[in-house]
Parts: sequence; C-alpha cells; structure tokens
Amino acid sequence: MIGDPPRARRPRHALNPAVAEAAYTLDRLTQLMQDLDQRYEASGHYRSADETVSILTSREEVTSVFDVLQSTVRADWMQLITGPFFPLAPPLPPERSTVPLVDLNVRRRVVYEKEVMSNPAVMEGLRTTLRWGGAQIRFTERLPTKLLIVDSAVALTPHQERGGELPMLMIKSAPLIAGQIARFEEEWERAIPYNVDLSQAPKELDVQDRKILQQVVAGETDKVIARVCECSPRTVGRSIQRMRQLAGVATRGQLIHYATKNWL
Repeated sequence: MIGDPPRARRPRHALNPAVAEAAYTLDRLTQLMQDLDQRYEASGHYRSADETVSILTSREEVTSVFDVLQSTVRADWMQLITGPFFPLAPPLPPERSTVPLVDLNVRRRVVYEKEVMSNPAVMEGLRTTLRWGGAQIRFTERLPTKLLIVDSAVALTPHQERGGELPMLMIKSAPLIAGQIARFEEEWERAIPYNVDLSQAPKELDVQDRKILQQVVAGETDKVIARVCECSPRTVGRSIQRMRQLAGVATRGQLIHYATKNWL
C-alpha cells in the first residue's frame, strides 16, 4: 500500500469516491427534473399549489383577466406596451359612457414602445385614456417585454420575452412582483414624456404654456414638467393657474378633463 494506512482508513477518505458519484447522480437528476418542470409549465397545464403563478393560454383568458383588473384597480396601474400590438377590447367612445374609464384616484403610468404608436388603434386608446381622466404617458425606442402590474398585487407578462402575447404569466407572488416593479421603474425613468397635440388650444396660450399643458395632460408632475420645459416649478405653477382661469375650472384634474375635451 502507498501512503499512511491509518489515514486511508478514515471514513472521509474511504467514502469520498462513493459520495462524489452520488453527488454527480443527484446533480443529473436535478437538472432532468428542472428541464421536465419547465416543459410542463410551457405546456399550459401548470398551476402552482397556491396559485402564485398561473399560465394563461388563450386570448379569452387574457381578455377576461384584463377586464377584471381594469374594473377592480384601486391605486396603481403600471404598463409596458410593445409591438406587435393586440387590442384586448375596442375603445368605447366617451359619449357612450356615463363614468370615467380611468379613476382619478388611480395612479396610471404607461410606457409605449415607439413602434406601436404608429398604430391607429394604439393612438385612439391613448387619446381615450387622456380624455377620460388622464394618465402619465411616456414612450421609448424599445421595451424588453409587455408588462402590466396592478396595485402591486397582480402582474401579467408573456411567458417568453418578445415572444408574442401567448402564453401569458399571471403572477401573484410578492417577491416576483417586486422584481417586475423594479423593471417597470427602470424603463419609466428611461422613457420620454409624451407630447400631446394641442393644435386646437386657444391663442391666449403662448409657446411655453402649450409645452407645460402638454405635460400636464400627459399626467406629469410639476418637477418633471419643469425639467422637460427647462423652467422653474414656480413658473409651471403660475402657468397652470392661468390656464385654469382660462378654462374656468378650479383643479388640475378639471383642467386635464377640460383640455382633453376642448383643446386637443
């Protein structure tokens, strides 16, 4: 024998080859299990035990969930819209509705990929959203994926990024949603505020007033407006006060509603 026999008889050394082989086998089985689990999820039959993640495999399922989220949102709506664009429901003309589409108590932020803004259906939906209560709207050259987060409690995103709308993941896991919120905030900060067409605005509004009103209608804060329009927050406040007087309204929300009805 070579080496120190008492040392070779130590269990750690004697059993090490068997342990290494068992660890290798376990690793292969783990990889196989993960691969089978991914295929099972992708098949569309997966539902977690506590329903923290579900897979929506049909357009009808996605539309139904989207409708429920629209009618039950209470605080926050965060959305990334990419191409190709698939409208889940035709826009309802404002004159056919007796209630606002957008609850003024909901903070609604939407980032559009620039490509989809050439789609007439997208622009009609955008104008309808502004007309019925306002929203913060921005656009960017390219987004990584479609995404919707409602009240930090539910998220919808495609199973594969840039892979189309189906299958769609519905996420209710707080840690997973936190990651999606971080992704949205990153894209939101990078995006550019949307400029609303104010071609029908009254002549009393000068160039700076129109720039400020564009951002007000798009739902931006005074701080963001001041940065975009290269002026002070105090100038923004004075301009908004003049425009409220011109429109004959008392609040910022009423100004947005009036401007989108009469000046767009």
